[in-house]
Amino acid sequence: MLSITEIKPINQKLNPALALSLSLDDTKRMESPWLRSGFSPDINTWKLILFYNGSLEEIQKEIPFSFIPLLGNFAILFIQEKYLPAFLAYPQVLYVELSRPIYENALTGIASSCLPDYNIITGRNVNETTLTGKGTVIAILDSGVDYTHPDFRNTDGSTRILAYWDQSLPFIHNHFSINNPYNLGIIFSEEDLNQLLTGANNFSFFDSSTPTALGSASESLSPSEDSSGHGTHIAGICAGNGRVSNGKNQGVAPESSLIVVKLKNDASSVYSDYANLMMAVDFAVRFTNSLFLPLSINISYGSNDGSHTGSSLLELFMEQVSLYGKNVICAATGNEGLTRRHASLNTISNQNTYDKSIDFTIAPGERSLYLEIWQTFADDFFYELFSPSGLESFVLPAVPGIYAYMIADTTIYLTINNPTPYQPFRQYFLSFSSNTTFITSGTWALHIESTPTGKIVDGRLQFWLPSKEATNSATGFLVPSSDMTFTIPSTASSVISVSGYDSSLDVFAPFSG
Repeated sequence: MLSITEIKPINQKLNPALALSLSLDDTKRMESPWLRSGFSPDINTWKLILFYNGSLEEIQKEIPFSFIPLLGNFAILFIQEKYLPAFLAYPQVLYVELSRPIYENALTGIASSCLPDYNIITGRNVNETTLTGKGTVIAILDSGVDYTHPDFRNTDGSTRILAYWDQSLPFIHNHFSINNPYNLGIIFSEEDLNQLLTGANNFSFFDSSTPTALGSASESLSPSEDSSGHGTHIAGICAGNGRVSNGKNQGVAPESSLIVVKLKNDASSVYSDYANLMMAVDFAVRFTNSLFLPLSINISYGSNDGSHTGSSLLELFMEQVSLYGKNVICAATGNEGLTRRHASLNTISNQNTYDKSIDFTIAPGERSLYLEIWQTFADDFFYELFSPSGLESFVLPAVPGIYAYMIADTTIYLTINNPTPYQPFRQYFLSFSSNTTFITSGTWALHIESTPTGKIVDGRLQFWLPSKEATNSATGFLVPSSDMTFTIPSTASSVISVSGYDSSLDVFAPFSG
């Protein structure tokens, strides 16, 4: 049976997903990995992404909160939920976003990447001796790197890694030679890593004040294992020197130095989040600037959550950071090309009358899910969502706000936003939550019509489901579109977006974003 509840309007300084999460109690919020991202229920505190202007210290005189300043007037905000409404009222606060989940882009391997079976030295095949990366730095922001691997060490056995920030380790204050203003994890210097490699790990900064919960010195004061191998694989492609294979299997820049950041995962899952990635980028840029070295940042993580137009705070941050020092950001476009997580419509050819249905399947066993609809604000559309039985439905309202619907044993929370300077599109964000154990499976249908009294100016509609790493592989649109399947942040305007390529056919690999 359908029931409808209007919760409240949306504060225009909040992105819709955050506004929705703040309107829910902890139990409902924690059911969704997207709505709980960045929230610590034990201390009722949020980790959020902030865009601001002016002095935040002035606000701290009135409201308790902390923040990590980043380049370009961005910050990571830590604040208890009860203080957030008062915080938003200050003019220095321009926009606040949820620190959304971000996932490893799955490694597809040489065969899946359509590469022939031979030694690939793509960056060094110009006269066979040029472009080795000497005098440059590559930052690997990923799942970590096996720092003991010979391919990341010099001929004398010393490390090629200038700094290794393991965000997953407990934070230790004032014990390390590299400053850690992020209050997260441990940053190991080149000297620290060389001591570990030689077995001399009795660092002078390990003393009785170090928390005993960390365990022994040998266990605690070293980077944690790259359990997925994702980051080590990426580092090998970028910069492996081929010592294990006697020089046969080398990366693109075998003489470059490295910075490694192991991104911290959510406590109950395998994903990291936007805030951890932004701090990693900030660290890499600041550190290499202090050494006056050129930097290439590699990001092989991505998310479907957003308009994919470069307008999220993460994307805007990447754009701003690219202006600092000598750096370039390279981001993988993901592997969403064939996952059926994106659909699109272009209605401009039927401007006066339009009637269409977008169908999507929710696989059995899904506990949470979202559907995003993006359109131009000037366009007027009528939306109606039907359950798999076709017997229950509800019409999406035209008035911005936060709503809750009970349909087919499933709760659907809906947010509709007004335009802001930081999000110029209209977004319908539908969060599905089970009333029993799982969301009702089957084919849901979104019926779309043009309105008799409205107008269609742009006519383009974009629909998104979570990336394949976040849901069952059988979940997806019945008529998908592979266009615009770049994952965020490869959609940022200043980022070099790297896709898979089929060299045998001279086309993009179909699985690639």
